[in-house]
Amino acid sequence: MAKKIVNKSVSFNILDPFQLQMKEYTERYPNFSGYIKRLIQRDMEQVRSAKVIKKAPSIPVTIQVQARNN
Repeated sequence: MAKKIVNKSVSFNILDPFQLQMKEYTERYPNFSGYIKRLIQRDMEQVRSAKVIKKAPSIPVTIQVQARNN
């Protein structure tokens, strides 16, 4: 079976302390591609579950005003 692979790169600005910390954190995972795919999958599942939650329809409110007889 043939494969058609698409590569997406991630850049880290190592002069930015937070981005350097993220880069170092990802080095714990020998399969960086698999790690990123799991993060994307988790994000997609959260979005999907958020769309499933539906609120009950609101009840229409009717206000009746009675005129005063002077």
